[in-house]
Amino acid sequence: MMRIDMGNVTLEADRIVEKSYRIVRQYVPGDTDEDFILKRSVIALGDPQIKDIIVFRNDAVERGIEAVLANARIVTDIRMVKVGISGEMETYTAVEHSEGAKERGITRASMGMLNLRDKLDGAIVSIGNAPSAAITLCELIEDGVRPAVVVGTPVGFVNAAESKEMIRELDVPSITCVGTRGGSTLCVAIVNGLINLARSRQTR
Repeated sequence: MMRIDMGNVTLEADRIVEKSYRIVRQYVPGDTDEDFILKRSVIALGDPQIKDIIVFRNDAVERGIEAVLANARIVTDIRMVKVGISGEMETYTAVEHSEGAKERGITRASMGMLNLRDKLDGAIVSIGNAPSAAITLCELIEDGVRPAVVVGTPVGFVNAAESKEMIRELDVPSITCVGTRGGSTLCVAIVNGLINLARSRQTR
């Protein structure tokens, strides 16, 4: 059974999605849950090479599935990630909770993570754009915060690669990508993949 849920609601859309997965099998031939996340990422970006830079740490896919099944909240860095996620879980976005950023002289995404500290334990934290949010999250984790899983794919040339390496060095489940590449589209694809895998378990 193919685990497909990419917003397709018509027969034509179903055919397009199924064809996409058939094509992607030549790049990711396996059928594990991690392989499914890789396939979804390749399709979302239209880039087979993305599979080579995605890193899974500490049984992250299983922990993510469990978090979805437990109806865990989701914390994102920016609205673009929030609106792309297809789940119905309670969702918070850092830039929407950034009171005090100007006074502290830090980014809105970073301040939002600080302000949302009490929402992070047990959450699916999804950072697709802002390295500053990822760095602040790492500091909070080192201070005792424990998300269920971190999906970190911030993109860019300033602190993006470094912030993702910081996430990988932590003793928390995480899905990240190596280097300057990444972005909100990749982050959303991974989170929606976890949601889809959880739904498929519910229907077995």
